[in-house]
Amino acid sequence: MHQARLSSRSSCHRILLSGLLLCATAFPARAGKYAGEFLELGVGARGLGMGQAMTAVTDDAYSFYWNPAGLALVNRRSVSGMAASSFGELSDPLASTMQVGFTMPVGLANLALNYLRFSVTDIPRYPSYPDAAYSFAERRRLIEENGGEPLGSFEDVEQALFFSFAKLNELTLNFGWLYREIPMRIPVGANFKVIQNELDGHKAQGIGADAGIQVQFSLDDLITLSGLGDLCLAARFENFTNTGLEWDVGEDAINYNHVYGFAWKRRFENLGVVLSQDIDHRYETVHRTGLELDWKSRVRVRTGTLGRQDRWTYGAGFMFRDLSVDYAGFDHDLGRVHRLSLVYHL
Repeated sequence: MHQARLSSRSSCHRILLSGLLLCATAFPARAGKYAGEFLELGVGARGLGMGQAMTAVTDDAYSFYWNPAGLALVNRRSVSGMAASSFGELSDPLASTMQVGFTMPVGLANLALNYLRFSVTDIPRYPSYPDAAYSFAERRRLIEENGGEPLGSFEDVEQALFFSFAKLNELTLNFGWLYREIPMRIPVGANFKVIQNELDGHKAQGIGADAGIQVQFSLDDLITLSGLGDLCLAARFENFTNTGLEWDVGEDAINYNHVYGFAWKRRFENLGVVLSQDIDHRYETVHRTGLELDWKSRVRVRTGTLGRQDRWTYGAGFMFRDLSVDYAGFDHDLGRVHRLSLVYHL
């Protein structure tokens, strides 16, 4: 009985999810606002654990997503990988996301290649009885004859390949008061991405680009006080080339978006603190907040809020030698989301 209820609930969730996906395919002109939605899911457990407030924080292999400028702060070759189950049971999630990537310094710059894949499988397919072709009585009779059972299933697969470039710039800014100079680090970066979607036999392809910048400096240098920590101001510009998706049933576009963020970092002997906030403008102005505490730069705990969704996220991670392991999750109306990510420094 319990298993039957779980199966029924999972089926209902898959139907709901499939309805949303089919709307994007059947009515591409109307779905532009939400085209490429899988790219909004984020990558890496650290980012989710901090409520996705990562624009000014990111400094590892997952920076290609949060802010490509952060890739400039990776000083060793890195291999990254992520697995995420979204909505439903761990053994049978409604959706799955995976990512693999490689980042490496090349001369005075850093290059990265990342692959991201989102999929929903076993989406029930039900027959369509349009009003224009069937009367109410005929539709009811056909549904009863079919017994309400699906006529098979289909899947949704959405993929993206990211080529990234980043460079670290360092300069000293002289404001002129008290002859005080402020050293700054200004990483910049950009992505070129290829997107491919497939939904129930319909296919789409598109290309796009993102860019980002961070400005990092010490508050101790800016203000004549010690122990104030470091501040980072950042911005990222998503799909600034008006990313297009060409379906075999029409055309679509992924809307341009810009995100501003700041982060404050302070170390108290063995304890490190990071507080961050992002302001996202894709649909409406949304504020995301994140907090990270670390012990001796080895063990970390995180929490954050996802803005308009008003949901708390949580996460933890540890670093052992050259391996970093992180977990994050949050609760959604469709079920719990789990994310596990790894970074190995070569």
